[in-house]
Amino acid sequence: MMMFLPLGVDETELDRLPRVSITIAALCAVIFFITWVIPSEPLGVGESDLRSLLEQSLVHPDLEFPPACAERLLSEGGRGLVTTLRARIEAPADFVNVAQRQQALDERCQELLASQESSLLWRLSLVPARGLVQPGWLTYMFLHFGWMHLLGNLLFFYVASLLLEDAWGRPLFAGFYLAGGLFAGVAHYALDTSSEALMVGASGAVAACMGAFCLRFAQRRVRIGYFIWVLKIFRGTFPVPGWLWAGLWFGNEVLNYFVWGNNTGVAVMAHIGGFAFGFAGASLLRVTHLEERVVAPALAAKQGGWVADPRLAEAQAALDRGDLTAAREGFTRLLKSQPDQVDAMLALGRMELENGETQAGMTRVERGLQTLAGRASADAVWFAIEALGPLFAIDKVRPASAWRLAQALDTEDAPPTAVETTEALYGVAGSGSGAIAVRALIRAAELRLARTQDPERAAEYLALAKPRLTGEAATLAGRVQELDAEVERWVEDGAWRRRDAAPTTAVETPPAPPRIIPCRIVGLTDMALSVEAATGQRRTLAMTEVLAIAVGLLPLAGPPGTPPRQTVLTDLVVSWGDAGEGPTVLRVNIVGLALNHFYPGVPPKEAYARFLADMLARTNANALPDVSSLKQGQYPRFNSEAELSQHFYGMSAAAA
Repeated sequence: MMMFLPLGVDETELDRLPRVSITIAALCAVIFFITWVIPSEPLGVGESDLRSLLEQSLVHPDLEFPPACAERLLSEGGRGLVTTLRARIEAPADFVNVAQRQQALDERCQELLASQESSLLWRLSLVPARGLVQPGWLTYMFLHFGWMHLLGNLLFFYVASLLLEDAWGRPLFAGFYLAGGLFAGVAHYALDTSSEALMVGASGAVAACMGAFCLRFAQRRVRIGYFIWVLKIFRGTFPVPGWLWAGLWFGNEVLNYFVWGNNTGVAVMAHIGGFAFGFAGASLLRVTHLEERVVAPALAAKQGGWVADPRLAEAQAALDRGDLTAAREGFTRLLKSQPDQVDAMLALGRMELENGETQAGMTRVERGLQTLAGRASADAVWFAIEALGPLFAIDKVRPASAWRLAQALDTEDAPPTAVETTEALYGVAGSGSGAIAVRALIRAAELRLARTQDPERAAEYLALAKPRLTGEAATLAGRVQELDAEVERWVEDGAWRRRDAAPTTAVETPPAPPRIIPCRIVGLTDMALSVEAATGQRRTLAMTEVLAIAVGLLPLAGPPGTPPRQTVLTDLVVSWGDAGEGPTVLRVNIVGLALNHFYPGVPPKEAYARFLADMLARTNANALPDVSSLKQGQYPRFNSEAELSQHFYGMSAAAA
């Protein structure tokens, strides 16, 4: 004996409660109790009644078995068996009262048919002979013949439906389920419009879900449980791709139809029709890109969040689980349809760099960063560069690209930590030609003097610029001379050397500093949030894992000559540590919160206030400094991140 059953989908994480799926399952269960469990004879005709009718027919083969009873109470196989048995029995010699017996048999048949028609299960079933106008078109998919019929359908529904509802949203999934069941009913109806056989069960609609799952979640792993009894018992589980699980099931249904037809007591054509409908529906959404263009944004707007392109999410999920081949294929397919998809470009470029494909990787990363620079803030560009880490070799960036990226970072929105990278990019841009190269070298010198007051390195930039002060660049000679004079004053004064040589006072490092992890929020729901660290690693946290929320204002330096601004840092404490380990803190800057995605159309200050209110309500976390201050927007001010960490956690921060 062998048995294989799907148990679920591995690594399933849902963004919302599958209310439609739960409702459908509950309706099937409740209606099953009403129509099958509670009635003593669910179909109105018991086995003893039918057996008595058959016995009369076989004892008196001279009588005609009522055609109406044969059509409605017997299966096709049963009708064939009765005909065969009656042919083998000799008719009695006494033909007395044949008409009377026939009348009694017909009357008994009519009684049974009337009893059947009074059955709620019969009235709500789909019967092709009733025609196009009948309630069964909708109700049949919530009825079931027995416990195994119900539980089997609900098991397959559980495996296929949850991810579909999560990806498509409740209204679309509910409509899809009903339409799939209706189409499955039509497929069964079209085979024999005069059939009196009852059709019940959710399997047609479930087959539609499986057809959609086969395409939409083709690479998701379905966990299969097996039980094999051959001399000894073998049992366990193994994963298979979603396309293989659903595809094998569909192939088996097609084979059954060609071998046995639709006369096995199972509406095989309904299964085939439902699966075809689901696969076609998922194909339509994919070809037209309706899911990422319409469905996902609508879901995001409704729940006040942001949903990534599902193809991007699928490729990222493959990357997270270490399936590099599937991830690369997913990112590549996405870029073929959307060549300017920044996240896919950066992810694929990173994979190429990690694989040693330096030229291809740098080209793709450069393009991705330039595209991002034209759309997002300096903070977003800096976060992307920081996430690449040492893989992003600035000296290998083309001068034109370096100039554009440096310009994107050299704004008031850029974090202070981006200044060094900005200077380096200007330095690379200075290796080009023309006035742009001279401007880049001048700006690199300005940043060097403003950031570290290092005249020697600034003088090197200016030395590279001087020979190029020709043509259009000649107009920049005055600024070069001004910087030259400033450098000379610094050199003559020598204060920068004395500053560097000044003795430093050793500071005792606390034994357990907080572990600060810079990150951004990439997903937010009522029950969980997903964060991505600067290293590119992602993690999904339950709201209950956030123990405290701390907020502080820090000064943000702008370009030379502009006054400093204030920026907000938000700390999410996920562990207070112990004697040997300090708190673990997820630190998110204002851009990393992606408020414009989670609260579209809401002004930044109001969006941030709503974010804090939502987080405090969902997490039940401690508020630092206190709930009242955060709700009123009265955030404490600090001169540096170190001061913020010292204030809230009583010690200096350790790099994550």
